[in-house]
Formats: sequence, C-alpha cells, structure tokens
Amino acid sequence: LATHFRVYFEMESGSASVLAGCFGLMNLFARSLGGIASDALFARFAFPGRLWAQFLSLFCEAVFLFAFANIDNTQPWYVALLVIIGFSVFVQMAEGTSYGIVPFMNTKQLACTSALVGAG
Repeated sequence: LATHFRVYFEMESGSASVLAGCFGLMNLFARSLGGIASDALFARFAFPGRLWAQFLSLFCEAVFLFAFANIDNTQPWYVALLVIIGFSVFVQMAEGTSYGIVPFMNTKQLACTSALVGAG
C-alpha cells in the first residue's frame, strides 16, 4: 500500500508509509465495532441479525474497495486515503462480526472452531 501511494501519487517514502499505516490503525477500534454491531442486531433479530451484520460489513467493504479501484492519480491523495480508511474499517468490522457467529457454528467442536477463527 505504501508503494501504491509513493508511485501512484508521487509521494516521498516516509509520507506514503504514514498514509499506508492508517490502514492498520483501524485495528484499534473497528474490530470492536463489528462485534458491537453484531451483538446489537442479535439482541433485536436473534441469529439472523448476526448474519445481517456480517453481510452489511462485507457489502460495505466491497463498495469501498470498488471506490478505491476507481481513484486515479488526477484526484488528490487524501481522497484515496479516506476511501482506504473506510475500506479498512469495514474489513475489521467484518472480522469482528465473525467472532459473534463462531459460537453457533458447531457446538460439539466449539474449541476447534474458535481456534481456527482466532488464528485467522
């Protein structure tokens, strides 16, 4: 991602690295947002709410990825940064919603399922 910013927007390496680091900074809170959204929809709609939270996170992730693919270097770099931050938020939220679905997958093998999801 840093290479993309450096080459495509003709930035210095240090600046491009800082911008690319914004993608990882979303880990600080966005995964929790996915879990919170999953829990809120579960409280209202039971298990289908968790599935809707997962679907909406993945759908918004796809929308932001499509938007990022359509940004060219005639637009300012901060447009690409805002879109990649939105994409990153929904990537992390989708991961957070996955943790809410795990306990319902296979109750006999819950430990194995949890370990596989937790390991990535």
